[in-house]
Amino acid sequence: MAIKKSTVKNFYRALAASAYVAGATAAGAALGGPPGAAAAASAATAQLASPLGVAAVELAAETGTEYAVGSEKMAMGGIVTEPTFAMIGEAGPEMVIPLGGMISPLVKPKRKRSKSARAADKKLSRAFKEANSKLRKKNGDFKKGKTQADIAKMAHRLRKRMK
Repeated sequence: MAIKKSTVKNFYRALAASAYVAGATAAGAALGGPPGAAAAASAATAQLASPLGVAAVELAAETGTEYAVGSEKMAMGGIVTEPTFAMIGEAGPEMVIPLGGMISPLVKPKRKRSKSARAADKKLSRAFKEANSKLRKKNGDFKKGKTQADIAKMAHRLRKRMK
């Protein structure tokens, strides 16, 4: 049990640290593009190495481990009537089936898109590629005075002209 608990805790340590760095990177990218993302990732990594960062990751890992290791085990079966954190598959393959049937009434099966809809998707994709090449610089930035809205408008106009 101690080996299992330490393995689970190591998983949660890595998960918490990765999530923190990924979140900071995404925020940096949103605010400052690729240079901002790199700076944010570097700052986040440095913060994780600080005593406060280590303590925060350790707390998250401990909490996650207690939930995972102390979760309800379903190897012998059981009925769940409310949201439950459970251990599934711990004694081998298991099947989890909603009591309302094979497919939950809240989840509609995904319909296959028609041939014409797929063709329209390909045309729109090609139109966006062309619009991006016309309204962006080679480094990927927008040309002066252009926005993503301009690209979308041009792509839709180009798609209408395609046959």
